[in-house]
Amino acid sequence: MAATHKIGISSFTYCFACGSRSFEKPEHVLTPLELIDKAVAIGADVVQFGDNMPLEIYDDTELEQIRIHAEKCGIELEVGMRKATAERLSEYIRITHKIGGIILRIITDKDDFAPDLPDLCRILSSVIPQLEESGVVLGIENHDRFSANEYVQMVETVDHPQVRLTIDTVNSLSHEEYIDEVLKYMAPYCVCLHMKDYVIKRYNGGGGLKITGACLGTGRLDIRRCYDECRMRSDRNFNIILESWMEPCETLEETLRAEDEWARAGVAYLRTII
Repeated sequence: MAATHKIGISSFTYCFACGSRSFEKPEHVLTPLELIDKAVAIGADVVQFGDNMPLEIYDDTELEQIRIHAEKCGIELEVGMRKATAERLSEYIRITHKIGGIILRIITDKDDFAPDLPDLCRILSSVIPQLEESGVVLGIENHDRFSANEYVQMVETVDHPQVRLTIDTVNSLSHEEYIDEVLKYMAPYCVCLHMKDYVIKRYNGGGGLKITGACLGTGRLDIRRCYDECRMRSDRNFNIILESWMEPCETLEETLRAEDEWARAGVAYLRTII
């Protein structure tokens, strides 16, 4: 069967609308049902609920409503979480299954939780029976503390087809790794591709460099190459989830408008690639 790669948005496509920027929070924060409606409006096929829209706060009746609304809208759902304790993984595997999702993207760390690689492998191994029963696949995302090669070590140590990787095209810059290094190691295990663009600018009178987000297709990222590398080297279907590192505008109203414009433009750009 030929691989299929759908285009999606995330609660991290709409960081400001979701209220995840505490210094500038809208009076009405986007809900999961409204994020699904956003996907329909801009022509996306998938919604990924990230940890800035935590589904753990909803009861089973509300989770069922999310599943039903997505099915009516023809939207595929994925879930994201961070802080990969065994207990939280177990709960989020249950939540992912409850809303009809397959992919659970995880960021392993949080401020109060930073286990070493062997401990993480033991934690991941402990939930394999639940993964097998539910059909959920974990996608461990490259983030700040580990190198791309270390994420591959996690997958290869656990050695189970339902423990794979989420590739973020920009996150590893914080570990001083460019996307070439990330793709070199992680592409064969890709089950989710977070696509976001960036620029590097001089600031402080030229006395420093600043990495910040760009509307997809206008920055430094070779988007087609990222997609092609994962498409050719991963043996799994994966969706392409648009994310954004947009900086705020002068007013909240302008920020929310620009955020939506970036989302629409990003999905449209991906349609020219996928």
